[in-house]
This record gives sequence, C-alpha cells and structure tokens, in this order.
Amino acid sequence: MLIILLCIVSRLPQLLSPELLLDGDECVIGLMAKHFIEGKEIPVFFHGQAYGFSFIETALVSFFYSLWGMSDICVKLPMLLMWTAGILFFYKALTELSTKNKWLPLLVILVFIFSPSWALWSMKARGGYLTSFFFSSLLLWLACRKKGINSNLTYFFIGLILVIIYQSQPFWLPGLLPIIIYKLYPQVNKKRTGSLAAGIIPLSLVFLWLKLHAANRWSPHVIDISFPTFSHNFKDIPLLLYNHFNGYYYLYYIYNAPLICNIFSCLLILLTTILIVIAIASIFKHYKQHSFFIVSVVSILITIGYTLFLRENSRRYVLPLTGFVLFAFFVLSENIQLHVAAPLRLKKILCIVFILTGIPSIISFKDYTFYPARRAEVLASVDYLQKHDIHYCFSNDGLLQWQIMFYSHEKIICRESDTIDRYPEYVEAVTDAFVHDRQHVAIIDDTKDLQSVSPDKAVNVISHFYIVLQPSDQVLKDMEFKF
Repeated sequence: MLIILLCIVSRLPQLLSPELLLDGDECVIGLMAKHFIEGKEIPVFFHGQAYGFSFIETALVSFFYSLWGMSDICVKLPMLLMWTAGILFFYKALTELSTKNKWLPLLVILVFIFSPSWALWSMKARGGYLTSFFFSSLLLWLACRKKGINSNLTYFFIGLILVIIYQSQPFWLPGLLPIIIYKLYPQVNKKRTGSLAAGIIPLSLVFLWLKLHAANRWSPHVIDISFPTFSHNFKDIPLLLYNHFNGYYYLYYIYNAPLICNIFSCLLILLTTILIVIAIASIFKHYKQHSFFIVSVVSILITIGYTLFLRENSRRYVLPLTGFVLFAFFVLSENIQLHVAAPLRLKKILCIVFILTGIPSIISFKDYTFYPARRAEVLASVDYLQKHDIHYCFSNDGLLQWQIMFYSHEKIICRESDTIDRYPEYVEAVTDAFVHDRQHVAIIDDTKDLQSVSPDKAVNVISHFYIVLQPSDQVLKDMEFKF
C-alpha cells in the first residue's frame, strides 16, 4: 500500500501543474482511445505503424474516458497505474531474492520511484513503452520466485509475455533475457520448452497477421551497423547516460536540468560504473558465488551496448537501464555477507542518499515544459481557432497537429505538410475542406515563417504561434505543403 501511495503522490506535482500538457505522441494515443470508445476502430498498433503494440494502453485510456470524459488527466492516470503495477512486480521480484534484509527491497524500490529518469515516463502513453515495462517486471518476478516455476501453464504464459514485450517495445528484452535464462534454464525440460514455444509461436503468428494488415506509413530505420555510427555513439555514452538519468529531454532535444537532477544522474552513473567494475573483478574471483550478479551486470552492459548501433540515439531507448542498475545493485547486496554491519549500513545510507536526492528531483518536474509549446499556448490557439469557426487546420509541426486535435476533442482536424501521415483520413479531410469549404480552414505555425509569408493576415495568437485564417493557395505553396 505504501508503494502504491508513493507512486501516485510523487506524481501529483506534475498532475496538478498548470504546465501539464500531453506531447504529440501522447495525443495520438488519446485520439486512438477516443476512436476505440466510439466504436470507430480497434487500434492494435500506434497509429501509422506496424509496431508499437498499444492496444492495452489505448483500452485503459478508453476506460477512464468512459468514467470521466476525454481529458489529458484521463490519459496520464491509467499510464501511472500501469507503471505502478510494474513497480509492484519489480518490488516483489526483489523480495523473492531477499534473504538477509527485509528493508533493502523497499529502499531500492523507493530509489526507483524517485528516479528522475522515470519522472515523466511513468505517465507517458507513447505506444507500448509502459506495456513493455509492466510485462518485463511481471516476467522478472516470475523468474525470481523462490519456489521456481513448476507449472507448464506458467511457461506458456511466459511465452505470451515475451511476445507482448517484443511487439510493444523490444528494447526491454536484450537486458531482460540474460536474467530470465539464468533463472529458468536449470528448471527447463522438454514439456516446459514445449509450453514456452506454445506461447511464443501462435501469438507471434497472430501479430504477423496483424502487421500484414496494419498501416505502415511510419517505419524509420533505427538500426545502423556501421563504424561511423558505432564510433559516434560510443563517444556519446557518458552524455547519453547523464541526460537520460536526469530526465530532462524530449525526443532529441536536451534541456537544462535542475542541479538536484544532475546530482542524482551523476550518482547513478557512478553506481553503474562501480557495479561494472565489481562484476569484472568477480569474473576472476568467486565467479560461482557472484554468477547471478555478473549476469545482472551483463543486462546493464547489453542495454548500454545496443545504443551503439542506433541511428538516432534518443535518450528514451535506455529506459530499461534504471531498473537493471538497481536490480544489479540489489543482487550484489544480497551476495555480499550482509551480517557484517558496515556494508549493511553503507547500502542503506546509499539508498537514503538517492531517495533524498530523488524526492526534490521528482518535484522539480512540476515546472517541466517541452518543445514546441506550453499548455497555455496550445489551449489559446485552440480557443482562437474555435472562436473563428475553424474546423480544419494545416500545421508544419508534426506534433502540434495532434495536440490541436486532442485538445479540441477532434472538433478541429489538422494535417501536416506531407501527404503521408500516420492517419491519412485527417490529411484527406483537411485537403478536401481546403478545396470545398475554405472559410473553415486555417494554417498554424510555431515560427515566424508564416508571418513572413503572409504578413498582412498572420495573427500572433500567443508567444510564438501564428495563425492565418482562410489561407490562399500561394501561402500553402510558400509554406511547402504538399497535395
């Protein structure tokens, strides 16, 4: 109960903040949930993709809509509950491993709750991220149970879980698999292997069929196995970890984090480094005694290692890392002879330092804002458009368009400059309105480009947003919109 309470209370500064604003991708999930509850479609994957299994997140948001209506809070809260459930399973995994100190699992999980790397992501509906986190934590608990797994049915469900993680966000799997294999391999026999395969193969075929029938208009090439990419990403590792652990980034934009978040980040990087050094030393001494700890550190190294081959090394791709670092720390703590008073006190003190650093770090996110807009700007723009009876809108910002549609409850349909988008129905609707019903059409841009193209009609609504009502063909051409 305490863990659930802290998970929710720690996020209240963000939920109650006047700056609370869904980013573009969160708005996509919000609109998918709206379509689902209206019976328009059953969204399996994130709009426009044949990957990013999002049905569970969409269904949860739809359920909250049915209770309290469509709002950004009703997108955030179900994601927070899913993350909280994942945290509980992570905690249960630690308690299964705990033999000497009943307080250490709680202290470690508190460090996790107050980690700034999860301050925002604990409530982000971004197409499978929290689905993967939840099922990874569930799988970790199943693998770590003291009594082991004796049921073939459980192995069947493990097979299903592995497929769901892979189809949601697969970058949890590289670090998870060494731990799962280490724990389950000694228990495996032919029947259990068959049960595992019976879970993996049929569900994989179902997803393959779904992918063949899914829209695949957004499929960026993420992997790049080339030396220039490897070299660049290798040099970027310290900065990657620093920016990820302090939590102050959005997509590929890096923001100035408060000092307290940077301190937490440096402490976690230091802990990660120490764990790796100890694991390397353990390979040459007391290998059998520390074998599970070594495997848990391998999970850390694999999670960092796959970033070396990512074309766009976004900080979100190492989201599993905080969990693996804390898991390895806990395993090490259990391996060391904790009946010695000094090491025991040291680990408690270390956890308390992290917690005391993490609490103000989490609170600092109440003022967090991200590119391209603040809440007041988006809402003022939507209000301006609605007051001028605008139902269709062009925008050069591929994320702003989704915010406008979500916060207007789809009363304003928006499209970006390209003709290929995640949801072609929006592109067709706006284009058709421009041709046949231009009086209800506008263009919005978050730079001064629109002002320079149409200085006599561009209205600066608030801050850096400019709007032109009933734009001409020439304005759209100058703004490089495609038809």
